[in-house]
Amino acid sequence: MNIKRFFLSRISVISFIALLLGAVVAASVIPQEFLATPGEMAAWHQAPPGLAPWAARLGLHHLYTTPWFALVLLLTLVSLVLSSIEQCRLAFRRTFEVPAPGGGEGNSPLSEPDLTARLRRHGYLPVARGGGMLRFVKHPWGYWGNVLLHGGMVVVIASSLLIALTQKRGSLTLFEGELHLPADPWNSEENGLLAGSFVLPEPVRLDRVTPHFRPNHRISRIVSELSFLPPGDRPRRLSVEVNAMASHRGVTIYQSTDVGHAFNVEFTDPSGRREVFRLPINHPESLEEAGYNDFRFPWLPVKLQAKYLVDAERKSLRSRTPLLTIRMMEGENEAGRATLRPGESAALDMYRVRLDSVQRWTTLIFVELTGMPGVFAGFFMVVLGTLLAYCTPPRELVATAHGRGYLLRWRAAKFAEFYQEERSRLLAVLAGEGEG
Repeated sequence: MNIKRFFLSRISVISFIALLLGAVVAASVIPQEFLATPGEMAAWHQAPPGLAPWAARLGLHHLYTTPWFALVLLLTLVSLVLSSIEQCRLAFRRTFEVPAPGGGEGNSPLSEPDLTARLRRHGYLPVARGGGMLRFVKHPWGYWGNVLLHGGMVVVIASSLLIALTQKRGSLTLFEGELHLPADPWNSEENGLLAGSFVLPEPVRLDRVTPHFRPNHRISRIVSELSFLPPGDRPRRLSVEVNAMASHRGVTIYQSTDVGHAFNVEFTDPSGRREVFRLPINHPESLEEAGYNDFRFPWLPVKLQAKYLVDAERKSLRSRTPLLTIRMMEGENEAGRATLRPGESAALDMYRVRLDSVQRWTTLIFVELTGMPGVFAGFFMVVLGTLLAYCTPPRELVATAHGRGYLLRWRAAKFAEFYQEERSRLLAVLAGEGEG
C-alpha cells in the first residue's frame, strides 16, 4: 500500500512528468548524435565549459535511447495506470451509486413514470435507484472524462516506452545511381535498448535527387527518387520530400535538408599510384556563393579544402558543369591549388588530380518504429477526455419518495453557477408548473 500511495501521490506524478518534460527540453537543446553534424557536435563540446562531459556520462546526446529515460517512462506509466484505475472507480461510483439521504430544495407531486418522462425530455437519464430514491443524470459520460484523459496519457506513455525500447533509426548519405546493400554500414545508427541492429529489408538505390529553387535561388524543395530492389522481383520505386515521407515494408523514409554535389577526384602521386577520392559538398545558396567542405584521407598526409560553384559560368542552378577548387593545406599554409571542371586535370603540389565525374547526393533517414499509432490514439483520447470533462459537465437530480410525491435535490458536478437557470426551470417543471 505504501508503494501504491507513492505512485499515486501528487508529488510523484508531477515529478515524473517534470522529468519527462525536462528530457524533451534537454534533447531539443543538446545536439543529438544521430542528426547532428560533426561540426555541430564539435561546437557543442567547446561552447559550455564542463557541461559536455556530464552530457556524455548521462547519454544526453542520444537521450531517447538511454536506460534512465526508459526508466522514467516506466515509472510514469505505473503511476498513470494506478491513477487511471482510481479514476475509473471514482467515475463508476459517481455514475451509478445511490446517494446518501439528504434534504430537498423542491417538491414534486408527480408519479414516478411522469417524473421520469419529464426528466428524460430535459436530458436527464435514470442511472440508479434504491432506498426510496431515484437518481437522474444529464451527460453522465462527463464523469468519464478524467478516465479518458488519464487513459489517453497511459496509452501515450506506454507507446512512447515501446518506441524507446524498440526503435531503429539509420541515416544514409546516398549518391545518384549507387546501390546500398542491407549489409552495408549506416552513416549513423541509433537503436532502442531492446532493438537489434537495423538492417534494411532490401537493397536501395538513389535514382535521382532534384532540388527545386525559389526566385532568390534558395532551395524550396528536395525530391529524392529511390528504388528498393527485392531479389527476383520488380523494383519498388518511391519518391520522398522533406514534408512528404514514404514507407516500404514497415520502414519509413524521411528526406533531410542535406543535398549537394559529390566530386570524384583521381589523385596520382609521383610514383604513379592512383586513388579516387569522393568529395561531397553541400549545395551553395546562390549562383554567386560557393559550397565548402574540408576532407582528410588516410592516403594523403595533408588536409584538403574544397569549394565549388554550381555553374562555372554562373548562369543556371541546374548546370551540369560545376567549378571545383581544391586547396592542399599543410597546417595553416597552402601547399597547392587546382581548379577543375568535369573531365579536366591539373597539378596539385606533387600530385596530379583529375575530376572524373560529378554526382548529386543527399541524406535520407530510415526509421522503423512500433507504437506511433498508439501515440496518436492516446492524444485523441486525451482531447476527447478533456472535452467530456469540461464541455459536458454532469448535472444530477435526486428524487426521494416523500408521501405521495418526491423531495427533489439538484447538483452540478462543475460550474454550478452557469446552470442556475436550468435548475430553476427544472424544479418548476417537476413541481407541476406546466407540462415540461
